[in-house]
Amino acid sequence: MIPVENDGTRLVSALTAAGFTTAGSGRGYVRMGWPGTEWPHGSLRVPTDDTAPEFAELLALVRAQLLAAARSGEAARLALDLHRMEVTGP
Repeated sequence: MIPVENDGTRLVSALTAAGFTTAGSGRGYVRMGWPGTEWPHGSLRVPTDDTAPEFAELLALVRAQLLAAARSGEAARLALDLHRMEVTGP
């Protein structure tokens, strides 16, 4: 039987594909470093042990951190676009 990856393990794979780096690991988690940052600054602790009682809560926290970063990136991109339009005109 082929083992099925859990949501945490799949998230680690997705983060790796997106340029995050493995910054460490421990029992039941993998620490992923944000692209372009030095560990331990800017890392995510992704749970991988889906039998742990706190698994769902920790995974939701990581997803919330990623969503907040995406929103920040979108806000920064919008600010730059608006600034460019003010400087160069529509």
